[in-house]
Amino acid sequence: MKSGKILLIAALVLGISALHYGTQLTEHHYHIFYREIYFLPIILAGFWFGLRGAVCTSLAISAAYLPFIVRHWQGFSPDDFSKVMEIALYNIVALILGMLKDRETAEHQRALESESLAAMGKAVSGVAHDMKTPLIAIGGFSRLVQKNLPRDDPSHAKLDVVIGETRRLENMVRDMLSFSKPLQLNCTQGDIGRVLEQSLAVVEERAGEKEVKVKTDLSPELPAVLIDPCRIEQVFVNLLMNAIQASPEGETVTVTGRLQGDEVAIEFIDRGCGVPEDVGGKIYDPFFTTKKEGTGLGLAIVKKIVQAHQGTLEFTNNQAGAGATFRVVLPRC
Repeated sequence: MKSGKILLIAALVLGISALHYGTQLTEHHYHIFYREIYFLPIILAGFWFGLRGAVCTSLAISAAYLPFIVRHWQGFSPDDFSKVMEIALYNIVALILGMLKDRETAEHQRALESESLAAMGKAVSGVAHDMKTPLIAIGGFSRLVQKNLPRDDPSHAKLDVVIGETRRLENMVRDMLSFSKPLQLNCTQGDIGRVLEQSLAVVEERAGEKEVKVKTDLSPELPAVLIDPCRIEQVFVNLLMNAIQASPEGETVTVTGRLQGDEVAIEFIDRGCGVPEDVGGKIYDPFFTTKKEGTGLGLAIVKKIVQAHQGTLEFTNNQAGAGATFRVVLPRC
């Protein structure tokens, strides 16, 4: 289907150009008509392929029609001026039409994603609520039974497994509820450096267990940012934990903070294997995970929080396969 549309556009451009070159210059009305129908392939390309398709088509038309103008140049006569302006119009129309089409496509995609996430959130919320009560009961009774057992009892170790798995499921339920609930931010003018310090304190034990160092490189000029400190701490802790888990023992996770224009950029740089190309577009999808014990909701929640702050979250793989960099950009006050 796509190749057929491309062939149709190419055929129109070539066909109209052939009519120009094959028609006598004295037949002005035909040439005027041919110049106007050049807009047809531009419009089709814009509707079918957006900005890139429209601009490529307008440039192809310009390249095809320009030799005809040069060949019949009359010293910049009114007719020459009209032809030059026509080429300019082809490209202007292509830019406007392509940008409008791309914007419409992006808005449609966002609407579909919002509908999908809303439906998923509703289903997840129901499942999480149904799981919450029995998990609390299982965990509570398991701890109570274990407390009354001697340490050397074989059942004591088995209950450790039950309690550990229950805790893991409780964390999963908590993530599911966090993902399904609408965010209610309590924003104040917050100090990003302070929030980072608190986040580092939370992950300090995990970094020590993994023998991974965490180094910060924050600009002293970081301004106050309008944030919900608890939510942003949740973002930083999640990204720090991911960076620590991804980095081999003995490596260093680096956190940088810089002011760029009217925004503050915080980067979390790990020394792992990076994000594989085949999963790069899925890492923010709910329930997608490459970890054995992951819920697949961590980065989805992180992105949701960042976007609620009118910020952006993006990642890039470092050069030479030396890990990945996750970048949180927040508007300053």
